Amino acid sequence: MVILKELKNFVNGTSSELDIKNYILEHPEDIERMSARELGKATFTSAASVTRFCRKLGYKGYPKFRFKFIGEIKFSRTKTKENIELLAEENVVTIVRKVTEVQKRAIEETSEGISFEKLKRITENIHKAEIVDFYAFDLNYHLTQYGCSQYFHARKKTNTYTATNMQAINALMSDEKHFAIFISHTGENGRLVEIAKILKERKTKILVITAKKNSTLTEFADDCLFASAPKTFQEFLFPAFYSSVKYILDILWGIEFAMEYDKNIKLNKVYDKIGEASLWGLLKKLDCGYTK
Repeated sequence: MVILKELKNFVNGTSSELDIKNYILEHPEDIERMSARELGKATFTSAASVTRFCRKLGYKGYPKFRFKFIGEIKFSRTKTKENIELLAEENVVTIVRKVTEVQKRAIEETSEGISFEKLKRITENIHKAEIVDFYAFDLNYHLTQYGCSQYFHARKKTNTYTATNMQAINALMSDEKHFAIFISHTGENGRLVEIAKILKERKTKILVITAKKNSTLTEFADDCLFASAPKTFQEFLFPAFYSSVKYILDILWGIEFAMEYDKNIKLNKVYDKIGEASLWGLLKKLDCGYTK
């Protein structure tokens, strides 16, 4: 965080330069759209004062400074163990930085805990299965929809349902030709546990994706993959879990797609061709007969 450090350490400038410095630190979200003249006006100085200030910091001019400043505040990392929480004084810049950091850290922590040997075993079982069934409730259901959509592009039939009774009926129709993927943050959803019991009786292999390593649901799993959702994420706990699970689903799908790459590419090319011509409802030209 070089530029931010330089700004905070800049204490011996003129009163105009200090006003410019303070404005930048207090309104970082505004700098991306502001010209030197606009910054000068906002600080009751001038474009020339802004330029001199930037040169004192070691930059050729304001445009160069602004480019470096925006890049740093968008992509600089916070300390590894630092809590990430929403505060009352949040602005656009801090929200962008925090959400970026949450997703990056969630993926990194999930990746660190993944066993290649386990992934190989799971994906081989998925590939052998005729149907992949997803089980989840509430917001996690949207992740199952995403998983289903991805697997369709890899020529794998999938199911997911919102209603408890439909999930239970689907489980009762399952057998060893199916593969079940459960998504649960806590692994303690009673409805999912009951469905898992049914699937064990039906001899269906079960993968549980959860943030809790020791849970009731994991006791019924043939394999588990653990998503990142540490307490240090505070209010970003679910976004972290969501990003982590999506990352896991992308890995599982990518391996499945690669197993029969040529066939899957062929399917998707045909799909795109037919879709563009007939399915998407996109008009090449729009003539509404409108005249001014």
